[in-house]
Amino acid sequence: MGLGEKLKQLRMKKGQSLQQLADSVGVSKAHIWEMERGGTANPGLELLKKLAHHFNVTVAFLADDNLGLEEASSLQFFREYEGRLSEKAWDTLRTVAENLKDK
Repeated sequence: MGLGEKLKQLRMKKGQSLQQLADSVGVSKAHIWEMERGGTANPGLELLKKLAHHFNVTVAFLADDNLGLEEASSLQFFREYEGRLSEKAWDTLRTVAENLKDK
């Protein structure tokens, strides 16, 4: 999945318009539209950083065509809670995940 498709899916999942995303990262609506349709082949690193921060994913996720939106949810979860949970809380999450995996 390419950058344009990822941006569009992340934006739609968040319920945002092109204009809302553009305003959030400080570019024009037309620029976001061009990116989503694949017209911008090489966006700048600063813009990728802003987009990654906006969607709570990594720049690596946005840049890697082999990662799909499924991985974004995991990245978003871990970025949101990284450093905020105690080791005991992480152990609890691991236990819950192991139990769910077996079902």
